[in-house]
Amino acid sequence: MNKDWNADFVGILATEEDVQKRPIIINSQNSLQYFVKLISDTPYGFPNVSLFTCYSSDLGRYGFEDDYFRPDDERKEKLERFLNDYLLVFRPQKRVLPNHNEIYVGKEVRLIRKSDSYLSGSTFIPVPVFSEEQHDMDFDEFISKILGNKFIGRIENISTETNDTPQFILWKQQDRYKIVGEFDKHQYAHGGYCLNVAGKLKVREIEDQWLEDCYGTPENQTLMFVPLTIYQNLSSNYMTEMDQVESAQTDELIQARVAIPPEESQVRTKQPDPTPVVEPAEEKGTSQDEADVPLQADSEENRFMDHFLQVTREMGLQYYEKDLFNFHTAVKSNILNIIAGMSGTGKSRLVQAYARALGLDDDQFVIIPVRPSWTDDSDLIGYVDAMNMVYRPGDSGLINTLIQAQKEENRKSKLYLICFEEMNLARVEHYFSQFLSVLEMDPQRRFLRLYNDDLTGRLYNTAQYEPVITIPENIMFVGTVNIDESTYHFSDKVLDRANIITLDVLPYAGLKHLGQKERKQSRELQGRKSSYSFEEFNKFRQPEGFSLSDREAEFFWELHRTLKEEVKNLGVGPRVVKQIEVYIRNLPENPHTSRREALDIQVVQRILTKLRGPEGLLKDLIGKVDASGEVVGSKLVDRLNEFNDISDFTETRKMLTHKAKELKINGYTI
Repeated sequence: MNKDWNADFVGILATEEDVQKRPIIINSQNSLQYFVKLISDTPYGFPNVSLFTCYSSDLGRYGFEDDYFRPDDERKEKLERFLNDYLLVFRPQKRVLPNHNEIYVGKEVRLIRKSDSYLSGSTFIPVPVFSEEQHDMDFDEFISKILGNKFIGRIENISTETNDTPQFILWKQQDRYKIVGEFDKHQYAHGGYCLNVAGKLKVREIEDQWLEDCYGTPENQTLMFVPLTIYQNLSSNYMTEMDQVESAQTDELIQARVAIPPEESQVRTKQPDPTPVVEPAEEKGTSQDEADVPLQADSEENRFMDHFLQVTREMGLQYYEKDLFNFHTAVKSNILNIIAGMSGTGKSRLVQAYARALGLDDDQFVIIPVRPSWTDDSDLIGYVDAMNMVYRPGDSGLINTLIQAQKEENRKSKLYLICFEEMNLARVEHYFSQFLSVLEMDPQRRFLRLYNDDLTGRLYNTAQYEPVITIPENIMFVGTVNIDESTYHFSDKVLDRANIITLDVLPYAGLKHLGQKERKQSRELQGRKSSYSFEEFNKFRQPEGFSLSDREAEFFWELHRTLKEEVKNLGVGPRVVKQIEVYIRNLPENPHTSRREALDIQVVQRILTKLRGPEGLLKDLIGKVDASGEVVGSKLVDRLNEFNDISDFTETRKMLTHKAKELKINGYTI
């Protein structure tokens, strides 16, 4: 089946090295046909394709005329000389040939002459452009609509899918541009974009020198292609010094109109410092600036992790490699995992990066934004409409995804990842109640009930939606949460079933190193798969078997006894110990996280998350912070000291220090 994408791509004439033959041919219709190499970012779900076929018939309006009576070589050389001066903007199309082979064609080709400063090897990012001329509003109204979560207008020829939220947008006024951002998610409807601000809105004018190598087409005034190197400078070094517009809860608008002093502008035009910024290892493991260092073992899982780390950098994310290995290990060892942290740190984008590294398409990777109004599981999985005698699934798309996975002839063929975004905006124990009971069961017993069996045959769509569906093994669940005054805290029922992963970001100076080099490496990683089936992903998992040493098992028992003696409802249950064991067993061999460190991480993620309550109840367990900043009088610290032969418990000690400070200041810890 042919498929068209409603998005503009940018390319250049391919080389013989790219095509393994001359990039211009004369086809069976005696017409010139040429290959274009992709040099722009693509939509999330677009296949891993870099070469497109185009035809010279699209070039007549740009002054190119083919002379059919000249020798073939002269015709090819003429077209090659002509195209070498241009960037080519086109719309992609997949065509299925009669022999079932697939080719990718560039349609509606438009030419943009290369600037004098064009650099070979550049990669371009499509950035939406808004203006008074195109969108019928002035700048003040534009900012007010963004802050008010209103629709701000349509953009032509750009992917508007959920996973393709523009991080930044541009505002054009005459020949001047402002960069506006940062955004972490969006909606797109008849009114165009409605963008969600990540943290605080930033606005600042762009100097002319940044625009010299940016490209737009006369046919589309709402899109600009920005070189990746410039984009990274604008979105990191440049944006961090912008005046900040608070994300208002009222309609009040605070404009940012301060110009950059000339001397500051000169500083910013200097070349980035090529020296990577590396965080000291004793503070937080290994930084992602060491991502060029390959993993030691040449296994498929290590090749996947190389690619995953590169994808995070390509998407502008900065995380410690230790944390990314933690996330991957948690995902493959537990069906439900939750990423916690402050707003704007890229939690949802990390899940998107993981899905992209796995090669999941839009049907296999589903993001479900949780709504504050959800009160029971009918909001998520649906309900029976007794008036019309039909079952109505929830509009989240979850049920249809589960059914799609269930209907796979071979469940080992496809992998699915479902992300619950801002999972704790509503009470998880209410809308997720069935899942919490079902997910801990054996895979063959994971049944989700949609409605009672006695309604079978009475509902008009029983054939489409059976009363019970399974949650197969090839589905993984990840939630993202913000911990603030607008959210709910998790109950022990949730904490017992999930890893609560808190991610730290790298120093912001490292953002300037997330550039073209990493993107190129990601696309050229050799020996890795473009997508992973469930069977292939399942090979990453280690065979069952209790792998904790006697000393490690003794530690968890003593920890359980210590907690139980002080607070009756606290402890380390057998389920948690088993899940910790599965995590330890599945930790990939890597230079960033040792077994001792993994044990420490699991104590924080699986045990200390439940350590919360008033000072009178917990002070003997947690202790207090003395004048030197050390925790004293803590029974938990005493247990850690007794078992320092199995781990240093660095992260656990940090968490206990934090909780001791909470007890001192607030009288309780959360």
